[in-house]
Amino acid sequence: MTSSHFKLLRRVRIHDGECGAVARALHHEVKIQSLPAALGKVPKATQERKVMSKKTFFKRIAVTAIAALGLGFVSVAPSNATVTSHTLTIDSATDSIDLGETATAVLTHSFVNLGNAYDSVTIIGVVTSSNSSTSGNLAMRVTDSYTSLGNDGTTANSPQYLQLPNGEAGETHTLVHAGGNLSNTNTSDRLSDSLTVGFIGSANRSIGSQITVDLYNPSVAGTYTISFYTLTSASGSSTLVSSTVGATWTVTVSAVAATAATSASTVTLRNGDASGLLGSGTYFGGTAEGTDSQTLASRSTSTTTTTPGFSLVVKQKDGLTATSNLAQESYTVQVSGEAWVTAGTTTGGEAASATVRPTSATGVKWLQMATHVADSATVVRVWSTGTAGEATLTVTSNSGVVLGTKTVTFHRPVTALAVTTTTKKVIQAGTSTASSGAFSVTATDAGGRKVTGLSIGIVSSNVSAISSGSCTDASSSSVTDGVYSCSVTPVVTSTSGMTATLTARTLDPADDDGLAYLTTTYDVTMGGAVSTFVLTTDKASYESGEAMVVTATAKDASGNTPYDGQSGPTLRANKALGGTAAGATITMNAYYDGVSTSQTRSAAVRTMANDVTLFAPAASGTFSISGLDGQATPASVSVSATVADDASTAAATAASDAALEAIDAANAATDAANLAAEAADAATVAAEEARDAADAATAAVEALASEVATLMAALKAQITTLAKTVAKIAKKVKA
Repeated sequence: MTSSHFKLLRRVRIHDGECGAVARALHHEVKIQSLPAALGKVPKATQERKVMSKKTFFKRIAVTAIAALGLGFVSVAPSNATVTSHTLTIDSATDSIDLGETATAVLTHSFVNLGNAYDSVTIIGVVTSSNSSTSGNLAMRVTDSYTSLGNDGTTANSPQYLQLPNGEAGETHTLVHAGGNLSNTNTSDRLSDSLTVGFIGSANRSIGSQITVDLYNPSVAGTYTISFYTLTSASGSSTLVSSTVGATWTVTVSAVAATAATSASTVTLRNGDASGLLGSGTYFGGTAEGTDSQTLASRSTSTTTTTPGFSLVVKQKDGLTATSNLAQESYTVQVSGEAWVTAGTTTGGEAASATVRPTSATGVKWLQMATHVADSATVVRVWSTGTAGEATLTVTSNSGVVLGTKTVTFHRPVTALAVTTTTKKVIQAGTSTASSGAFSVTATDAGGRKVTGLSIGIVSSNVSAISSGSCTDASSSSVTDGVYSCSVTPVVTSTSGMTATLTARTLDPADDDGLAYLTTTYDVTMGGAVSTFVLTTDKASYESGEAMVVTATAKDASGNTPYDGQSGPTLRANKALGGTAAGATITMNAYYDGVSTSQTRSAAVRTMANDVTLFAPAASGTFSISGLDGQATPASVSVSATVADDASTAAATAASDAALEAIDAANAATDAANLAAEAADAATVAAEEARDAADAATAAVEALASEVATLMAALKAQITTLAKTVAKIAKKVKA
């Protein structure tokens, strides 16, 4: 800062002067004995800080008193202090907080510089009593001010303040006034703080300040006493005169009751040493909380290594709220198998279990936020015993809740490579763009355990087709597991139909000369873009709605198999398929080995999931599926199939036919019945006529019979008469 009338000795103070700082206006009438109402308490985020010893603490008080001498303004010292009407009050003499919280008090301070414009007052806050000589941090900051000249915020009418970072003499000080930066920005640990108040404009002015004091980050429960001393300095004097005005602030800090951990807690496995994550607050860098980044690491035979194979990031939660507030228990990590664990050291080779205790008495560190949320975690390092094998780590809270169980594997040096996944066999010709994920290689040790951390290169048998390649042990989530994904780089002048044998290799650790390689091979063919294709269906005839598969078999412009991974064709049907509208796009999977189907490929793209994605039309008859090929002038390609009547349809048709026949028979029977009725009517008429004729005939017969009977009677009489006559004749003849 520029030179002023202030003399900066061992204690530095701030006085008002034409220093060019920006002032803040205070809109109230100046009164010597009063200040605006104290502001509300201000929370402050806690953080770990370095602290001083009791010896240093008392030295600082002495230094503070001596440093105030630097605020003299003239070379001649007056016999009496000219600061008068001096008051210092505190809004509340007592406060109570929990460990990890911040206590806040508001000091109201005023005085009159009766003798000279350069009179000043230094307010010193000191933690004079606590359960720990190095616990707690004190910070003073101006939050309001005024002078009797007004509160317009101008430099000329504002008090000025001098504050030393860390309360130590000889350090750079900050000169501020009420209209400017009134907040103390010091962040280092300190058990004391001080603020010097002055006004340089003229004498016989009242000067007032409102000062907020924070006690934050007390690490030990108990009673903290903060004493506020005031030292007055007369203008031009190099001698401090102590005032009798002071204030005392007592803060009671209570321990937070321990909260039991529940199954809501997380145990996350990380590779290497994750302790550095704790300081940054990003405990789960790499993958999400609860998602392990790695379970495989190389064994270590060194007993002095400073890098563990893994870290367990343990975050205890009580599970009582949606945010699962942090629990506060000790916990134990028990190991079964080939691993050691440690809680706080950086070298391996300790016991097979470690009890991890909290880093503070309460076992928790909180951020001072609107709501308390879990914001702390602890790390347990996992070390190799020097022997390859698996280890199971069980994390159990002190109350018996299993917070998590993890299994890790330490492997020996690699002894073999093998191709374990085939993805692309046909590589794009005529480009230099690498074809990623063409195949994968798994590295194993003598015990069959996967091996991480290798450098695997690729050598091509035909550098006119494939120039090079490499294999990387990392999946999409950056989890290394001993499976290496291999990419190959084709040559821009390569052509369709070329072939190459690719050799994936890594140095054999068993070869002391470092010349031998462990290898495995993979054959590839070069192919071009899809030019033509043929469509087929898995059946020529389907039942209504039956599952079906459409296949496109493609060739490139050279008549060879096109390169793998190209998008399948766009197809449409002339009838609705599987409930879709006619003309809707049929989804086809990518081409591999020149084949694309309507099925879905599995994670291993060369294997179909065999799921049902396409169905034949519901209506019977012929339907077709078509699309355009990939030629310069695309040609239409199609396939047809039919939907036949199924058993239910045939039965329905037979029933319908039978019904029609029955209707015809019924109609014929009705016609016959009508004819029979007409015949019956005719027969009835004929019968009636015959009856009448019979009646007439009967009457005639009866009449004839009567006549015959009469004639017969007459004939009989005649015969009788004749007989009698004949007899008489015969008699007469004989005679």
